Parts: sequence; C-alpha cells; structure tokens
Amino acid sequence: MVLTRYLLQLSWYLLTPVFLLCIPQALYVKRTAVRLPEAKGQKTENFGSHGKHLTFLHFGESTVAGVGVKTFKQGFSAQLCQTLSVGISQSSPQRVKCSITGQNGIRFQALNDLIAQHNETADFAIITMGVNDTTGLTAVKYWQEEIYRSIELLNKKGITQIFFTQVPPMVQFPALPAPLKYFLGLRAHILNTELRRICKQTHDCTYVGSKLLVEKEMMAEDGYHPSEKGYHAWAEQITPQILRHLRRKID
Repeated sequence: MVLTRYLLQLSWYLLTPVFLLCIPQALYVKRTAVRLPEAKGQKTENFGSHGKHLTFLHFGESTVAGVGVKTFKQGFSAQLCQTLSVGISQSSPQRVKCSITGQNGIRFQALNDLIAQHNETADFAIITMGVNDTTGLTAVKYWQEEIYRSIELLNKKGITQIFFTQVPPMVQFPALPAPLKYFLGLRAHILNTELRRICKQTHDCTYVGSKLLVEKEMMAEDGYHPSEKGYHAWAEQITPQILRHLRRKID
C-alpha cells in the first residue's frame, strides 16, 4: 500500500511537464462545457414507514447538489435514502431521513466550513467529494488534512459513523478528451488512494467504493454528471456496503 502511494505520486510528478501541454485543452473544455444547474426542491428527504427513524446527513459537491437532474428527488442523496430504506427491510421499508448539503464547484476546505456551521445531528454522515479537488489540483497534504478535519468536525457534533464515497474515476468521464482525462484520472486515483488509506486507519470511518462504469446512458447531457439513472445505479451499488456497517444501529 505504501509503495503504491509513492509510485502514484512519483508518476504524477514525472508526468507534470507533459500535463502542462494539456492546459490549452483544459481551458477549451472549461469554456465549451455544458453547464447544468443544481437540482431544485426540498433538501430533506424521507422514505419508509416502519420502525425508528434512521437519519443521515449527506455533504458534498455537485453530485450531492443534484447537478444532472431537475429535482433532489431524482438525485443521488434521495436515491440513496430510498435504497437504504428498502434495503434494511424488504417487507416494510425502514423510515430513513436524509438532510442534504451540497454545492456545485465546492472543494473540501470550503465544504468543511459548511460542516462547521451545520447544526443538525444524525445517526451517520456521508461525504461525497473529490472531483473539484482533482481538477483544482489540491495538494495531497491538504486533501489529507481536510479529510481528518471533516471527521473531527462531525465527531464534535456527536456523529461517529462517517462514510466517504469513492473519488469518481475521472478517466471515464465522457466530457473529458484524451490526454486530459488520463492526467485527471491519475490525479483522482491518487486522492482516492489517500482517502481509502485514511478510512482504513480511522475508527468508525468507512470508505465506500464503486465499480460502476461511467457509461453514456448513465450520464447527464454534460457528460460530466450522472443522470437520474446513473444516480440510482450508484446508490444501489453502495447501499449494501453502508448497511453492513449500520446493522448495530438498525437492530
């Protein structure tokens, strides 16, 4: 694991001069990209009618803000809330409530400022970050610090069960042309490796991976964010991983 981390970072530094040649391509993509708004609607979702309420907070970037769909009910957080509700008890969906805090374009440091101001508590929290810190070339050191800071902030609010979703594999994003997508894909992989390592070493902190391929039909028209179908598939895939760590709270 240690060797893998250092090899990834070494690869990045060695390829940086080549990456500089991609700057015109990156500027072109930024200028011509389709820009979609955040989802509309209530930022609190409730599903199920059985048992005690299980509550969670979902913090994150544009995918949590619902970019790619029209309403929050079609987005990742609501889809996750629903799949968790059904996954807990197939016979009678468990009552699950989700409070959503997402912002398009936000990076981890700014997200943590929002978490610090957040007054709600919950049974657990989910954090979905990585794309903006990838494109913004956030230093690995600062990425690590912000992960630890988010854990500390949530622990102080009494939330000790925290899930971090995988940094998306940007190499698969349809909107990104080669060779730019390969460099951003490498950077996303480096940040994801650090996230996974920290979760493995931190009590009550869980990394939630995904093996979904970013296929065209799963993407919104911008080729950068999931569609409603994509959000649903993502939620369905990570739900079993989350439930395995929540059984003690459910029971």
